[in-house]
Amino acid sequence: MSQVTKLLRQRIDQRRTVLLPQLSDERESYAGRFAYPARREVRRLMRSSARLADLAVVFPGALYALATRRGSQEQRDAAIALIEEGAALKTVARTLDLPLWLRRLPPEAFQKVIAPVPSSESFTRRVATRLPAAPSHSALWLDSVAFGAKACHEDFALWLADQTIFGEPGRPEQMFGVLAAYAWHSRATQTRAHGLIVVPWRPEIAFDTALCAAKSWLNRMRLTLQLGPGVLTDPWLSGGQVRSYTFVPLLDRAEILAEARAMQNCADQYAERLADDRCRLFSIRREREHVATLEIGPHSREAGMLAITQLKGRHNMAAPLDVWQAAYAWLAAQSGLRRLPPRIPPERRLDEDMWRQLMGPYRKRTDGAPWLPELATQAVFDSLNAEMADLARRGGVSSWLFT
Repeated sequence: MSQVTKLLRQRIDQRRTVLLPQLSDERESYAGRFAYPARREVRRLMRSSARLADLAVVFPGALYALATRRGSQEQRDAAIALIEEGAALKTVARTLDLPLWLRRLPPEAFQKVIAPVPSSESFTRRVATRLPAAPSHSALWLDSVAFGAKACHEDFALWLADQTIFGEPGRPEQMFGVLAAYAWHSRATQTRAHGLIVVPWRPEIAFDTALCAAKSWLNRMRLTLQLGPGVLTDPWLSGGQVRSYTFVPLLDRAEILAEARAMQNCADQYAERLADDRCRLFSIRREREHVATLEIGPHSREAGMLAITQLKGRHNMAAPLDVWQAAYAWLAAQSGLRRLPPRIPPERRLDEDMWRQLMGPYRKRTDGAPWLPELATQAVFDSLNAEMADLARRGGVSSWLFT
């Protein structure tokens, strides 16, 4: 045999792959639960070492981090050395820069690069009782916890972890973007956007209460952006005084927000209807005291005619009889009751400078908050409304706010 042939055979032998032992049926089935892109490397690692095969069961997230080459090569080599030495999982987790509580999650939780998640002692202790209900829920659950911490704070991440809304696929940025901003502003008491919150977020708040409060906050922001002074100039009907009651048209954000605060009602949720010329609001007062809020809109049966569509007292309670009588007397004296609805709603743009001012402090604290739109347009708010309505559907929340 020539020297050249010997050298070639040596090189072939060096390159020949060492055959690894096959996994048992049970371990093979377990490896199949990992995300498909990582599955081949997961199997190779499990076959290369009994301790790594055990790691897949006791700490799937750590093996997934190794399989997806998370972190530096030095970190991974050090972690594998520790695993082979039988080191404590806490030490392995620290080497891989993973919080130890991730070991409680099944392989199905890890479908993409493991995002940074809270690792404080308090969070680790509290999240243990808030783990996902089923393996199929765990991937969205983990993504949502990571998003909650990034977009708000640890308390919000824990609150999200406690919810039961992860049964369907979804993107946390779309599902919880507005909710996270609302929760963050609930504690940012010096911001202008905080002043538009009526029910602040708190760790013990129920999901339906938080979602409705966040939607109301979003509607108030739309009111602030769309109905500045001078945007609405036509009240449709004239104000005036009947008996002892004064009827005052509400045409801009300051007047409408003041009415909502005084009456503890939902007048501040009417930005879209007012901007689209679907209704007008009036405050009914007696000696400067707010008594009731009146909505004027198209008559339900007589096309082209205006009518009283709502009349509510404080806290949306029924208005007294004498207020109803005064309202109909006021309506009867009006000369502009005939009004055809517009075929195309008027285009009343949202104030983009105001949007940037409202969201500015939040963006500074959250690396720009890319999950929130940069521009404020009607299409953008329609999209945000649709996403919140879908979240309400997921959570079984029923409210007129999402209709």
